[in-house]
Amino acid sequence: MTIRDLTLIVCFSVFLPTAQAQSWNARNNPQRLGQLDTKLSKLPLEGRVGDPSLAWPGNHWVNNSGGIAHRWSAADPQNFKYKSPSLAQLRALSEDAINQLSPAEKFDIYNRDYRYSTVKRVFTQVSPQAPSWHGICHGYTAAAMNHPEPQNVTLVNGDGIAVTFYSSDVAALLAYFYAKDAPTKATLVGERCYADPEDSDRPANRESCDDMNAGAFHVIVTNRLGLLGESFVADVTRFREVWNHVAVSYSSTLLAQSEPKAISARGTVLRQLVEMKVRYAGAISPKPFPVIGTPAAEYMDSRYQYWLDLNKEGEVLGGEWQDGAQPDFLWIKGAAAFRGKWQKLNEIYIPRVDINTLDQ
Repeated sequence: MTIRDLTLIVCFSVFLPTAQAQSWNARNNPQRLGQLDTKLSKLPLEGRVGDPSLAWPGNHWVNNSGGIAHRWSAADPQNFKYKSPSLAQLRALSEDAINQLSPAEKFDIYNRDYRYSTVKRVFTQVSPQAPSWHGICHGYTAAAMNHPEPQNVTLVNGDGIAVTFYSSDVAALLAYFYAKDAPTKATLVGERCYADPEDSDRPANRESCDDMNAGAFHVIVTNRLGLLGESFVADVTRFREVWNHVAVSYSSTLLAQSEPKAISARGTVLRQLVEMKVRYAGAISPKPFPVIGTPAAEYMDSRYQYWLDLNKEGEVLGGEWQDGAQPDFLWIKGAAAFRGKWQKLNEIYIPRVDINTLDQ
């Protein structure tokens, strides 16, 4: 299964416990993300992203503020009301005034597109009446999973207009590219729940609200971060609202063991209780500088406790959540080349190369 159109974003919701069969089904099969090891003794108890410049905290460019057409660095952003400057007006503007334009405006200016086609496109997709959780977190997290954090860069277009792209401006363009135009497909493990926490009917629908299998979750986290040093994205809350976060690291502890239960996966000879903390990059406001290694970099920790079903070879067959703290689904999306109308991103995007240590 691939994610169709993830109009997804991040936030917090109320966790409610649920019971579910412990073996994973086709939608929960961790091998959807590649050939993953399932033997518990080979799965590290901790791990993190191998490249410290990846999985950076970022903004989700919410629709009700204008998405990437939001003039986030301006004292008066004039959301949905401003008129972008003509070439003649740009020539008369100060460097500081140009720097306060939106990421979409800066991209169009660098492309010498004074009709502002990117800005106009964005404004057809956003609204001041949009729910507060609607935006392009699926684009931001895909970018943060595949590309090092952007650096600031000042470029001059063919008409002599100097444009400074702050790190968050570049991140916005990367997020929009991955949300709307990147040709690579996202692969999902788990199942999105479309019910609200207070909905007494929909959570009973096992097909839509059982969410991520605990055993599949353990296999993916320990393989991706522990064995491969690669990240993934999680919808960290259950139910209708989607809050995507890119994973940075994890640590876990093996606790009690028990005999199989009636609903244990077929072939289970032992159940293992696990406690795991996963650290995710946080949702932050846009910044005029790269944030990794600075106080502006914020992270969030999610703690999970669950049982693993193990066969006689010690392989994970499935699992059961111990409480209501569980993600809705996990997903990955591959990197894509900047081509066509996004060709200029090859000049605008300069990855950070100065990160030698990871302080997360």
